[in-house]
Amino acid sequence: MDIVYKGRFTDLNIAFQYAITTDLANHIVGRHQCDPVATHLLVRALTAGLLAAASGGGEERINIRWTYGGSLQAILVDAGADGTIRGLINPPQFGEGGTVDALFGDRGDVRVVRSRGGRVLASGTVEACFMDVMDDLAAFLCMSDQVESSGTAVLALTDDPQQPVRIARGLLLHALPQCDLEQFQIVRDRLNVPEVREWMTRTEESAEGLEALLRSLVAPLDTDPAWTMATASKPRFRCSCGADKMGPALRSLPYADRVDIVAKKEPVHIRCHFCNERYSVPVEMCIKAWNEPRQPASAEEDK
Repeated sequence: MDIVYKGRFTDLNIAFQYAITTDLANHIVGRHQCDPVATHLLVRALTAGLLAAASGGGEERINIRWTYGGSLQAILVDAGADGTIRGLINPPQFGEGGTVDALFGDRGDVRVVRSRGGRVLASGTVEACFMDVMDDLAAFLCMSDQVESSGTAVLALTDDPQQPVRIARGLLLHALPQCDLEQFQIVRDRLNVPEVREWMTRTEESAEGLEALLRSLVAPLDTDPAWTMATASKPRFRCSCGADKMGPALRSLPYADRVDIVAKKEPVHIRCHFCNERYSVPVEMCIKAWNEPRQPASAEEDK
């Protein structure tokens, strides 16, 4: 069962979010018909987005856009603290995929927008230096939010095209005020050691396994720190699209195309990039959208 936990090592002043996203991953990559390379990239981004969203609260949402200069053009994730999420990758098919350099190119950036109730709370963009969606998001949190952070997202794939993801999990760490940054660095470095990776990639899910993972993270500190942890959310796909929300796309049509649509009296077919649903918008609704004053896009409409 997919779940996001939110907790902290109270004695160390280190916060963490831990997520299981396997079912969600299979649902979303299935909607986009991702090949294995795209599946790997998108699932890591979805997991990273849920972890970052869990650090907020209430109705807060986070919109993250990774753009790169290689064959991977963009990944966009929109996630809420309540566990609702949608995402897309462009392109969804890479074939053999090529090298890491070919995928990411020699440049990239990460743009993050936080909002509540459609109102932007904060936004920023940093260079994507690591050419990895989780590491680049953690770098954003360090540089733009001024919060020392580090994370990991792991997944294992299957040969089943209906359920291509066998395991998807992630962990994100944050240094809280009064945190000893030397201790935080020790814990951060533990994210990539074999012992921790083994716990992250285990097949079974259990409370004992998660406790062992947390203890393994802080093992080198030669202490037995207390921690608190609670369920933050249960991840689930949700797209806010609908035929009545296609106004921005309709208003982007050139005047000549609008005239042609009205003359033919045929509906306009629009596909949502996030969920791949196809909508048929009647001419009357198109004309209404064209006559409405242009409104600024909300954070959730950022595509």
